[in-house]
Amino acid sequence: MPSSPRKIKAADATAAVELITDKALGREVASFEVFGINSLKTLEDPAQISSQVLREAELSEDRISLTFDTMRIEIDLQRAGSVVWSNEQLSVDDTAVSRRPTGRLVFCESGVLSFEEPAKTKRIGFWIKSLTQ
Repeated sequence: MPSSPRKIKAADATAAVELITDKALGREVASFEVFGINSLKTLEDPAQISSQVLREAELSEDRISLTFDTMRIEIDLQRAGSVVWSNEQLSVDDTAVSRRPTGRLVFCESGVLSFEEPAKTKRIGFWIKSLTQ
């Protein structure tokens, strides 16, 4: 039986949605962090995603849309962004999974989705919206 790779990378939005659906759907979020202040495009606190379950991942225009219990995150990977799945279990403060994430979803049991880009400019955009407003 082949072992699963430690990290899986999706370099375009369509592949990213497939990866997220396959690996993260139905998982509870321990934390959502955005590491570039210019990447967070709304005033909503990323901490509101904690304890929510990822219910749906879809592609809407050129953005990835992640729907949770009461919140939604829209993600624009820009031209060079990618999504990386890691099976590792992390504490909320651990930064070992990705050397340069722009954002990261850490799941409760195990697994981390990192939103990465090769440059230091942090161009990936995150829009957090409440579904109850």
